[in-house]
Amino acid sequence: MIKVIYGEKGMGKTKILIDTANKIVQEAKGDVVFIDDSTQLMYDLKHKVRFVNVSDFPQMGSEGFFGFLCGILSQNYDIEGIFIDGLNYITKKKAADLELFFKNLQVIMEKVNIDFYITINGVNEELPEFLKQYTA
Repeated sequence: MIKVIYGEKGMGKTKILIDTANKIVQEAKGDVVFIDDSTQLMYDLKHKVRFVNVSDFPQMGSEGFFGFLCGILSQNYDIEGIFIDGLNYITKKKAADLELFFKNLQVIMEKVNIDFYITINGVNEELPEFLKQYTA
C-alpha cells in the first residue's frame, strides 16, 4: 500500500505520520523505518522505529532517493513500513514532478509487499491526478 498525506504546510500531516508510525511499530513483527530531512522528529518516535536523516547524505533528487529506498530495502527484508516525511523537500521536486517516482515505488511495493506512508506539501487544488489514487 502507498498512502500519501497531501496538503498545505501546518495542517498536521507530520503529526499523523508520527502517530501512524508509532502505532504500527507496536504491532509490527518486522521493522519500521521513518525517513526525514532533519533530526527534529527523532524523539517523537518510539525507540523501535528506525530513524533515517537523509540530510546526512548528499542531496540526491527523486531518482537518487528512489535508489536510496531500494538500498534500504535490499539490506533488510524484514521492513514492514517506510514513512517518508516531506517527500517534496527531500527530493527538491514539486508534487507534479514525482509521477515517475510513484510509478517506480508502486513496482517495488508490489514486489516486496511493503507499506509506504508519505507526506507531500501542496495546495489541495493542485493535487496531481496521479496522486489521487494514494490519498485518502
